Amino acid sequence: MKKMILILVILMIPEITLAGTISLTTSVTTDIFTSEKGEIQITLANYGDEPAYNTQLSIVSDYFSSKPVNVGLLGVSNPLNINISLEAKTQLKEGNYPLVLMVEYTDANGYPFSSVSPITITYKNPYPSRITATFEKIEVDGGKPKNLIMKLKNMDQVDHNIDVKLVLPNELSSDSTVKKILIKAKEEKNVEFKISNFAGLSGSNYVILGIIEYEDDYHHSSVASGMVKIVQPKSVFKPSKNIIISVVVVLIILLILYQFLGKKIELKIEKKGKK
Repeated sequence: MKKMILILVILMIPEITLAGTISLTTSVTTDIFTSEKGEIQITLANYGDEPAYNTQLSIVSDYFSSKPVNVGLLGVSNPLNINISLEAKTQLKEGNYPLVLMVEYTDANGYPFSSVSPITITYKNPYPSRITATFEKIEVDGGKPKNLIMKLKNMDQVDHNIDVKLVLPNELSSDSTVKKILIKAKEEKNVEFKISNFAGLSGSNYVILGIIEYEDDYHHSSVASGMVKIVQPKSVFKPSKNIIISVVVVLIILLILYQFLGKKIELKIEKKGKK
């Protein structure tokens, strides 16, 4: 049985940097793994209006190892089919395992970009997770870190000790990316991460991922996707050069008038004194 996972990642590059857009679309097809080795099929396409340069694909996983794939130049509307072999790092329980597809590339100016996309590998039999998660959308700038809220919900009738992992593209950073949490039966809980802009361009949107895992006799996992927008930092008003020059000129004129009028008043007083 095959599974088709469709992933859409769109990164708008601001006009102040480039006149174009790189829009990457990735579709992933996987078989259910019946052994601890397998293969996934990836179709990578760029439907923007500018090529992506130095493109590389790699799998980020605690459970499977693989080799990165160097694509190089990814032209516009020219999809590529890529196979990536996976091998388990350790003995696996039956269930669902999360992977992250990392795509790294540069624009025509050589500026680096990256994106993260979720993939789920089923080993032998699927065992769904009873924990769901969502992100609140946030905006970050080059200033102080912002609080990112992940909302967890336990749909199960029993408590679960879960591992929560935050996965970010290279342009973002966080004080902590892994947390261990006890979530009780039918409980909703918020998890906070502090997130910062490390190298993102203003106007860009970046996908972030939250991976939730727990084990019993089987391995369970779920993935939440969120969006972070990079905005211009709020700055204190700084007068332009023209405004500064204008203010200086006005002050000089006022000073001249003050001195001139002051002398006329003094002269009148002196004349009145002589009379």
